[in-house]
Amino acid sequence: MTDAQLDNAIVRHAQSASRWKTVCFSALLVAALSAASMGVAAHQTSASAAAPAASATATMQSQAQPTVSPSPTPTITPTLAQVVPAAFANLNQLDGSSTLVSAGVELNEMQRSQLMERIEDFRAQGYQASFVVVDMRTGAAIASYGGMPMYTASSIKAPYIVSLAQTGAVDINAVATSATADAAGINRLITQALQVSDNDTYEALYKRFGAAPTMQWLAGTGATTGLNGYYGDVTAIDLARMWVNSYDYLFGASADAADAQGRTWLAQQMRSSLNSSIAAVHGEGEIVASKAGWIYGEGNLYAYNDAGIVIPAGSMQLSEKPQGYVLAMLTNACARDDLLTALAQTVDDAMRAA
Repeated sequence: MTDAQLDNAIVRHAQSASRWKTVCFSALLVAALSAASMGVAAHQTSASAAAPAASATATMQSQAQPTVSPSPTPTITPTLAQVVPAAFANLNQLDGSSTLVSAGVELNEMQRSQLMERIEDFRAQGYQASFVVVDMRTGAAIASYGGMPMYTASSIKAPYIVSLAQTGAVDINAVATSATADAAGINRLITQALQVSDNDTYEALYKRFGAAPTMQWLAGTGATTGLNGYYGDVTAIDLARMWVNSYDYLFGASADAADAQGRTWLAQQMRSSLNSSIAAVHGEGEIVASKAGWIYGEGNLYAYNDAGIVIPAGSMQLSEKPQGYVLAMLTNACARDDLLTALAQTVDDAMRAA
């Protein structure tokens, strides 16, 4: 090899070595960068495992804390002092000409259908009938033709006698215990008028005390029909007002009230009332204070009525926790206790479902 050839070979070798150095350096640089990138990723993964994301931390903390449910709102039971004015207000709102109407409560479809069926039972057989029921737990009222005046017959006797006691026209404690000869005489008149519907004893009371105590007793109740003579025409709405007043008087007093003994005695005289359709559909354990009335054509008058108070068995402290209901039924369906009993039963079913 000549000197010139040797020089050219050395130059080419040097150029080749330079190129290989560049390639190797580039490869080493890429490898180094790749390793560094993997280290950063590994560090991030480790950090992520050691410290969970904020949302995960919040979730775990939420799971660690027990769930606290809001306390239910306590049910407030109105007292009798609140129910009575509510009852009078709802009775004032009733459309007295409606086939079936309510105030203070919404009837469900089943209640409405069953009550309408009972109303139709009377109409289908040519009778007139009206009724009003008042829920004494709330004061809500339901009526059918409640504003139609009808002859009371003897159903007026119990409200009349309650009015004598509540207005003080008679000393009901003295009467209950027959404390005097006069009180004993009034005791006999009341007992006979209520338990066997004796007309003579009722008329003896009316002749002595008149209608004034009853009209005074009804003041403030919204009543538009009262007592005109021994008997007369009233609406079922007004008869229901009388029995709401009677509930308040007979069962709203505390045991230590001055006339508690007399009130208890008076309510007892209305138990198992003669021909009471309301009493007929209730058991011995329930309190039913009622008074029926009937007349079969005398003086061209026809009536078969019943009205009173129903209180479930075991009810106590009725001034604080009023229970049961008041029902007034006025009809001209003489001797058709089957129709009145069916209506009383259907009303009771509706009240129990309310």
